[in-house]
Amino acid sequence: MASRSQRSAKERDARSRVVKRVAEEPLLRGSLVVMRRTCGKAGCHCQTGEKHPALYLSVRRGKQRTMIYIPSALEETVRAWVRNGKLVDEALDFVSQQCLEQLLVQKEQALGRTSRPADSQRSRKKGSRQERPP
Repeated sequence: MASRSQRSAKERDARSRVVKRVAEEPLLRGSLVVMRRTCGKAGCHCQTGEKHPALYLSVRRGKQRTMIYIPSALEETVRAWVRNGKLVDEALDFVSQQCLEQLLVQKEQALGRTSRPADSQRSRKKGSRQERPP
């Protein structure tokens, strides 16, 4: 494992942001969706015309996706929590890519080859599970 000083400034910053957000701020992994519904009242305009907008949070509970109604009083709070979740996901993706680059360098070193730029590497064939040496 690389020590903190061996990581790039961008990677250290991304890791710090993830830890800080997870530790200090609420977050949700999901999406906000506006759905338009009828209210059920016989004389309401939604029965024949424009339906009522309602905000829902789309999240996974275990393996199942579910929609949770968000009342307008909680909209701002839930939007902030979803935004925090997206920021954490983006930072984790960046850290994961940095780790992948480190892995590829270490793999090349372990195999006794010099590292090639990513652009010149051969792409893997779709469906191929095993990487072939050049």
